Amino acid sequence: MKKALIAFAAVAAFVSPSKAQNLAEIAQFAQSICGDIPEGSLTRTTIQGKVQASAGLLAKIVTGSADANATTAEEVYKGIPFDKLPDRIPTESMCKTELAKILLEKKVSTCQNPAFGLAGWANQETVQGTTGWRGGGYNQGAFCTEFTNRTIASRGLGNQPHLVDNVKPGEEQRRTGFLNSVAEYNYHCSITLHWTPIYNQRADPVCDARK
Repeated sequence: MKKALIAFAAVAAFVSPSKAQNLAEIAQFAQSICGDIPEGSLTRTTIQGKVQASAGLLAKIVTGSADANATTAEEVYKGIPFDKLPDRIPTESMCKTELAKILLEKKVSTCQNPAFGLAGWANQETVQGTTGWRGGGYNQGAFCTEFTNRTIASRGLGNQPHLVDNVKPGEEQRRTGFLNSVAEYNYHCSITLHWTPIYNQRADPVCDARK
C-alpha cells in the first residue's frame, strides 16, 4: 500500500491541475495492469499487451463515458505513447508511475460532432404563406409542399442540415358572381423551419482526429 501511495504522488507531480481530475482512476488502472505482471516480466511489450486487453475500461476512464464502444477503445489505445516507456521496468511501483504518466497524456478532448446525435437547432423561424384567391384544381397539401420548397431555397438551405415541422395547411372558400357563381379558394400554409444544428458534446477520440 505504501508503494502505491508513493507512485501516486510521483505521478501527481508530473500532471497539470486540469488532468488531475481523473488521476485517481488512471492510477487505479495503472495499478491493476502493473500488479498483474510479475516484476521480472515488466517490459514495455507485456505492459502494452495488458493495456490492450483492458482498452475498453481505459476508454471509459479517459472519455468519461460508460458508452465508449470498441472503436473508441481502439482509438484511445492507438494514441497511447508506449514508446515513452522504458524497455524494461525493474519494479511494480515504477511501472505504475510510468504507465500513469503516459495514460494521462492521452486525455481525450471534448467536442460536438454529428456522430454524437442532434441536441437541437441554433436557428428557428415560423413562416406563413398564402396563394391568394384562385380557382379550383389545387389543394392545401400541394401548396404546403410548394411553399416549403420555396422557403428552403430562398434561405439557401437546400444542401444544409435543416428540419421542417409544425406544418399547418388551411384554406378559405368563397363564391363570386351572381347568376353563374364561381368557387374560389385561398390556400394557406404555416411551417416552422429549423437550421444550424447543435450536436451533442462528449469526449471522444474523433475530437482529437479533427485537430
